[in-house]
Amino acid sequence: MGGPLGWFIPIPVVAVVLFIVIAIFLSRYLLICHPNEVIILSGRKRKLSDGKVVGYRIIQGGKAFRIPIIEKAARMSLETIPLELSVKNAYSKGGIPLKVDAIANVKIQSDESSLGNAVERFLSLPESELHKIAKDTLEGNLRGVLATLTPEEVNEDRLKFAQSLIGEADNDLQQLGLQLDTLKIQNVSDEAGYLDSIGRRKTAEVLAEARKGEAEQAADAQEAEAVARQRAQVAKAKADQAIRTAEIEAELEVKRSQASADSSARQAEAEQAAL
Repeated sequence: MGGPLGWFIPIPVVAVVLFIVIAIFLSRYLLICHPNEVIILSGRKRKLSDGKVVGYRIIQGGKAFRIPIIEKAARMSLETIPLELSVKNAYSKGGIPLKVDAIANVKIQSDESSLGNAVERFLSLPESELHKIAKDTLEGNLRGVLATLTPEEVNEDRLKFAQSLIGEADNDLQQLGLQLDTLKIQNVSDEAGYLDSIGRRKTAEVLAEARKGEAEQAADAQEAEAVARQRAQVAKAKADQAIRTAEIEAELEVKRSQASADSSARQAEAEQAAL
């Protein structure tokens, strides 16, 4: 056992040890990238398609091998980030301060240029800081859009308001490597009661128009009823006149017949007396 053969290690043991070493190596340096994330391997310079030289490479989907010692790996999520937006005392066109609440969904864009912007700005930051930067950016854009619209436009056409905000925020978010998926305006209000007064005025206008319409309909109905009554009276008068005329003609005919009969009787009497 003390001879050279005493130090011989069986081949199966060597294979197992080698397998374990390879497995550990792969688990540490072979990286799997899920569809909802990107892996950033920093440490080596490379040239992008636009000619820009950067010190990292981005893996999106699939797997990649991290070069030991030279490269360092980090992950960034591509999942949607829900944000609650709220601005107070944001002056609208005309100087009326408004309070606006909205919900937005943003995420990191997946194209190479945008990913580069996001990596350079957010790779070393916690996710909460990314959320804060996106929220502050959108709220700043929200104030900017409010300044170009009247309170009536903001409150009555919220879809147009949201579209204006998306257009305003698009360029700023692209510079951060972000994109705005959806935006919904939840509430628009003001402490001065300006919007409430507009609402009351419009309600009063609607009620006034409704009352006016009802009055016009009632007047039309009364006019139609009066015309119908007048026509009925005229028709009755004509009928009465026709009846009276017929009665008079009948009376005259009777009188004419009586007169003719009397005349004939007198003539007969005269002729009899002459004999």
